[in-house]
Amino acid sequence: MKTLFSVYLLLFSSLLTAAGTQVELVKVEDADTLVVKLDGREDRIQLLGVDAPEDTQNPKLKVDMARTGLSADELLPLGHEATEYLRALTKPDDTLLLSGDRKKRDRYGRIAAEVRMANGLSINTTLVAAGYARPLKPETLPEDMHKRLQQAWQQASRQKLGLWASQPARFEAWVKVQK
Repeated sequence: MKTLFSVYLLLFSSLLTAAGTQVELVKVEDADTLVVKLDGREDRIQLLGVDAPEDTQNPKLKVDMARTGLSADELLPLGHEATEYLRALTKPDDTLLLSGDRKKRDRYGRIAAEVRMANGLSINTTLVAAGYARPLKPETLPEDMHKRLQQAWQQASRQKLGLWASQPARFEAWVKVQK
């Protein structure tokens, strides 16, 4: 019960009062990418500081396969499960709040942002805390966000949540190859 309370405390400590950009969710593309309506058009958002397993054949999956020695058939179920978790957490037409530099895009053309649900809960932190994603390198993140994601990551792995519970060997192999 104490650990469950600490997970809730961690998640709710990630609530922001700072202003951001309000958007409408169009769809979940994968476990770390959302498609939203932004300024009257659809745009892709990468969950800042978060990396989740791939759920489709793509270049990153090939890199993960080479680094882990696991096949696509072994790795893709991780991505499918993580994506389904995010789809259960959010629904099309949900109002979301983006915080981040809207002009800065990653190599895939996505805007990197922290995304919050209408209740203020950070989707980025929630995915990590639930065991479906991991944090990226600290130098790519604001310090407070890095700390939140690291705490969430440590709790999820210690408590064997999400992919740690359902597919521990594959998830551990995937985790070891991440940046």
